[in-house]
Amino acid sequence: MNDTSILKKLNEDYYSIACDGGYYHFLKEKIEPDVLVGDFDTLDEKEIKNPGRVFRLNPVKDDTDVFWSIKYLLEQGFKSIDFYGCLGLKIEHTIGNIQLLSYLCDKGIKARMFTPELDNYLLMLKDSQLTLDKSCKGKLSVFSYSEKCEAVSLINLKYPLDKVVLTDNVPLGVSNEFIGRESIIKVEKGKLLLVLPVNTISI
Repeated sequence: MNDTSILKKLNEDYYSIACDGGYYHFLKEKIEPDVLVGDFDTLDEKEIKNPGRVFRLNPVKDDTDVFWSIKYLLEQGFKSIDFYGCLGLKIEHTIGNIQLLSYLCDKGIKARMFTPELDNYLLMLKDSQLTLDKSCKGKLSVFSYSEKCEAVSLINLKYPLDKVVLTDNVPLGVSNEFIGRESIIKVEKGKLLLVLPVNTISI
């Protein structure tokens, strides 16, 4: 995560969890998360100050720290989760974290995962559609996260699609563009992974 200053803004309004070495980002901003969780393989426990709660995990475990945190949040009844600092550092964890977006999508939980530069974010769209305002700018990409996605439509984008089939081994949806019109991304059957510019939302 390149710019940690956003944590201070988010910490005022949102429930926050730091996973292991991610706690250092909070320390940099002189704030504390509501929860600190991890097996502390990337965090020196002597650095821990005063988080709301601390969960020390057994390093011999099936769930990653992030997955454990997701399960904890779902138990607490949260219906929307944003992820920061979960992409780009280790490729295996990046792939695993994208899988967790799919996990949450299947459970009907709204989830967004932001890139380290905070210029883009990822989300999953399953058997539904997303409408984006005409003020949106920049590039977006759409990938099939199912073996195939049926009846995919991209409306009012530079490269439109009309009820085509996208598969998980052909990247047809890379680098589309907004054109200043209200646009729609729609998939009738299947799960799409979307990469969208952060100007499509407010954070």
